[in-house]
Amino acid sequence: MFSKLNKKHYLIALSVILILSAAGFAYYKLAYLPAQARAADSSRSQMTQTAIVQQGNLAVYARGTGALFALNEIKLGFGRSGPIADLKVQVGDKVHMGDVLAVQSNREQFEAAVAADKLAVLSAKQELEKLYDEADIFSAQAKIDLVRAKAALTIAERKWKTFQGAMQIDPILGKKHLASAWKDLVAVRDEYYAKSRNASPSRKAELVKELKKAGNRYQNILYKLNGLLTESQKAQHDAELDLAKALVLQAERTLEKVKDGPNPDKVALAEQTLASAEANLAVSKNQLDESLVIAPIDGTVLSVKARAGDDVSGPFITMADLSQQYLKISLDGTDIGKIALGYKVEVIFDALPNQIFTGYVKQIDPYLYTPSGEQISNQTPGQITVIKALVILDEGTTPIDNLPLGMTATVNVIGAQAERVVLVPIEALREQAPGKYAVFIIENGEQKLRLVEVGLMDFSFAEIKSGLKVGDVVVTSTVQSK
Repeated sequence: MFSKLNKKHYLIALSVILILSAAGFAYYKLAYLPAQARAADSSRSQMTQTAIVQQGNLAVYARGTGALFALNEIKLGFGRSGPIADLKVQVGDKVHMGDVLAVQSNREQFEAAVAADKLAVLSAKQELEKLYDEADIFSAQAKIDLVRAKAALTIAERKWKTFQGAMQIDPILGKKHLASAWKDLVAVRDEYYAKSRNASPSRKAELVKELKKAGNRYQNILYKLNGLLTESQKAQHDAELDLAKALVLQAERTLEKVKDGPNPDKVALAEQTLASAEANLAVSKNQLDESLVIAPIDGTVLSVKARAGDDVSGPFITMADLSQQYLKISLDGTDIGKIALGYKVEVIFDALPNQIFTGYVKQIDPYLYTPSGEQISNQTPGQITVIKALVILDEGTTPIDNLPLGMTATVNVIGAQAERVVLVPIEALREQAPGKYAVFIIENGEQKLRLVEVGLMDFSFAEIKSGLKVGDVVVTSTVQSK
């Protein structure tokens, strides 16, 4: 059969073979080899896990628990024991500063005491003012008293000098003096009787004075001549002279005190009386005020431990300002480096799981505690400890004044946070040295190592400060093939 094939047939067969060979080679180059390459690339990509660098927020926090409580509770009661006449509040009432919460019985007695003490103060003030108003009168009177005292002293001194030599007069000379004195006395007396009836008042006063002077002279000479002055009489005259001197000294002192104003001693006594009256008024006013229980602040009544008519002693109403609420929180002792004054706090109450409240750390207890709440003075190695702190809730957009005290919550104390920063999964980091990191990035299908600067880290993500940008692809882990 093959012998029957001619040259033309051979040429046709050879052409077909060449065409088929060219087609097979083209398929191998253009279809089979690229498919194998894609399969290999797919296999390699399945062995390498990657992540895209993103932008986001990151926070490092310490988690603990807490409970609402009222800070600075105020306990109120009357100033002294007694029955309650009127009780105006009950637990849960909101009150304002100045509101009367309770009234004590027998307030009429306190009001009467206040009225009486006010009257005493008014009287004492009037007495003090009177001293200053009469200061000029006292000064003038003191001057008059001094003039009179000095005049009395002059008379006393004259009498004393006259009677001092009563036992030493010469009898003959004395009789002559006595006769002369008598003659003078008779002449003055006759003149007085003759002229006094029609004389002017001033002239009549002069005649009386002359008559008295003549009589004293005659009497003194008679005493001396007869030796009538005894030792007892001399002592009496000495005492009268000393008294006259003392009265002058007293009058001078009085004038010295009042010449520039009221008597300082009287002023001091009046001021002391006024001070005592004002002190009594303060006491009675305080007793009257303390017969009322008045709210010292705006707040909420937390407890009332009495009823109207009860005889109470000590505080019986407790209130607090709940517009600013506080939590006592507890953290694990190992988180001591994640809490400080002013740190922000996120709070989720167990009864309100869908609401997030915010606040900040106001106070940190200086002691560590055991989980049961006992204070630790000397920590032992490996001992579990608890940190206690005080958190103030922000008023913010969510009302918090209706939250009941004692509500428990989960708290997150934010030790550090960063917003809108470059983030990578923590698995992408390759630590090159302590604190030094690098990542593998995918560039043109190949893995390349790149050094990065790391900021905050939590359990899932790390902040990249430099070395990467958003959208970069990083290798998170590689699956080793057998």
